[in-house]
Amino acid sequence: MQVKTAVLLVDPLNEFLHPDGKIYPSLKDSLDATDTVKNLQKFVQIARSKKIPILYCQHQLFEEGVYNGWNHMSGSQLQIQKSKAFTLGSFGAEIHQGLEPDRSNGDAIISRHWNSSSFANTDLDYQLRQRDVTHVVCAGMVANTCLEATARYAVES
Repeated sequence: MQVKTAVLLVDPLNEFLHPDGKIYPSLKDSLDATDTVKNLQKFVQIARSKKIPILYCQHQLFEEGVYNGWNHMSGSQLQIQKSKAFTLGSFGAEIHQGLEPDRSNGDAIISRHWNSSSFANTDLDYQLRQRDVTHVVCAGMVANTCLEATARYAVES
C-alpha cells in the first residue's frame, strides 16, 4: 500500500488566533509562549512545499436561533451561544491570515463540525477516502478539545 498523507488543520480561525477574536484572550498566554501563529504558518508552508494537501476542519458557524429546540447542548455550544463566537460573516469566523486554503495544492474545506471532533457529522472521512489518504498529520486549535478529538477519531477509524 502506498502511503499518502494529508494535513488536518483544525479551527485555524480568527476567533482563536487573532487578538480581536472572542476566544483569543483565554488562549493568549499559550499562543504567545508557543508562537503558535508563526509556527502554524511555517507548517502550512512546509506542507505546501511537499505538495501535501491540507483539509480545513472548522467549527460550525453561529447564527441567532441556530440552537433553538436543542435539549442537549455541550458546554462549548453554550459558550458559543453566549459569546456569539464564530458568527456567520464575522471576522472571527474567517481563516487566519497566512493559513488560507490553496485549491491548487489540493486543499479542501470540510463541512463544519458541531462539537469537538472534525469527523462527527462532517464529510471529513469521505474527503480522506476520495483522496486515498492513509496517514494524517493534525495541527491547529485547541489541543485538549477539537484537535485531540479529531486525532483520536482518526486513529480509531
